[in-house]
Amino acid sequence: MKRQQRHETQICVGMEWQAQQGMTLIELMVGIVITLLVVAAGFVVLTTTEKSTRANEQTVDTQQNARIAMELLARDIKMAGFGMAGMLSGAAATTIGTCGIGGSPVPVVPVDQTPAGADTGPDQIRLLVPLGSSANPTWTVANSPTVGGSNGFSQITLPSGAVTAMQTNGLAVGSVISIGGAVATKVTNADPSSNTISFTETDAIPGPATFATGTPVYLLQCVTYDVGTTSAACSGGTAPCLRRNGAVIAEGIEDLQFEYACDGCVGAVNSGIADGIVDDQAGGTAGSFDAADFVTNSAWATTPMTSDKIRLVKIFIVARQMLADQGLGEVNQAGVLTAGPLQVSDHNHANGVFASGDYGTLNPPYTQYRRRVLTRTVETRNLGL
Repeated sequence: MKRQQRHETQICVGMEWQAQQGMTLIELMVGIVITLLVVAAGFVVLTTTEKSTRANEQTVDTQQNARIAMELLARDIKMAGFGMAGMLSGAAATTIGTCGIGGSPVPVVPVDQTPAGADTGPDQIRLLVPLGSSANPTWTVANSPTVGGSNGFSQITLPSGAVTAMQTNGLAVGSVISIGGAVATKVTNADPSSNTISFTETDAIPGPATFATGTPVYLLQCVTYDVGTTSAACSGGTAPCLRRNGAVIAEGIEDLQFEYACDGCVGAVNSGIADGIVDDQAGGTAGSFDAADFVTNSAWATTPMTSDKIRLVKIFIVARQMLADQGLGEVNQAGVLTAGPLQVSDHNHANGVFASGDYGTLNPPYTQYRRRVLTRTVETRNLGL
């Protein structure tokens, strides 16, 4: 009996040993393959998500750059000409910076890239705008001027420190200031110690005009908007960029185009006399305002087609992403747009600076950048002279 029990125990032990055998080689290989497939699928998902997120961020940045550029540009165009009312015919009627034609200040100076034909690059624009107002609340008349002399008063007093602040912002002999946006005159002296600004007797403010304490004083200045096409022009950053007087205000702006509508610049319309209605240009629907009433190519320097008649400005801004998108798969290959070159106003991107890749040096080329086009029509304060 004891011998039989020992035999059964040995058999049970043997059966237990057989039940604890490991996986076969085939099972191990199948498991490895399945694991690799899961890891590869996860890698593809991770890579695609990361590239998609990067592309979305670039799209948002591009749209934001376009909006910033449009808001800043539209703001200055709206204010162009404000403060020019009462510009005198004497020494004050001098060109302010590069905002002038024939020796007189002009609120809006178009600088079309090709005035006589289709553009091959970005336009520029020069605007005569006021500096001051709410941004500089101390730039005000400190006390009502005393009328003196046969021509009225020729000096105003500002609060303490205001003259120094204005000098920091460009006030100098020869600058033009506007008092309350109603009268403009040329500065002959600015004295920080007495907080006074003087102008010549011949350009004095004639009586009985007076300005109450707190009336804003504006410094009229000419600003130029253009597109920087090199890293140096973009202050060492990545080109292209939108510049205001040479200072970068928005990245990724590669094209800037303008069209203008005027009042009194067509001799056949109301005998060339401004009547508060935009002139009906040839080629449009007679008697109605339409896209054909905007002028694309003109030097705006020959009567009656002069820039002081401009009343509406249509702005075209093209912003592009700063980096080329990569394909959404795991392969590190750039995506290519299927759309053709843009047509923006009179600028076909297939011609000129874009023909051999943006500005002739862009790498990757034109088709590997997504773009956003923003358009807005702005009414200017352009008051003429």
